[in-house]
Amino acid sequence: MTSANAMRLKLLLKDDPLLRQQLSQCDSPDQVIGIAAKLQLNVCMADLLRMEALMTLTLSDEELDEWYVTPYWKRVLISLGAQPFKP
Repeated sequence: MTSANAMRLKLLLKDDPLLRQQLSQCDSPDQVIGIAAKLQLNVCMADLLRMEALMTLTLSDEELDEWYVTPYWKRVLISLGAQPFKP
């Protein structure tokens, strides 16, 4: 189950374009976790992995084909809503 804090981060990203821009420029999970910590959200790598895995449940077969050729780190950012997914 995804942590409540990871879901809160995702919801914050929907309403905060500045935060979305900041996260979209992250190059590693540690940077995302650090930004979440500044927001007083305890998010770990396992939470990010679960968010990415949950995203796959919402995709069609055609989208999945594109999903798995997308670099892993971009998939995590897409899953959080920090970057758009354009199959």
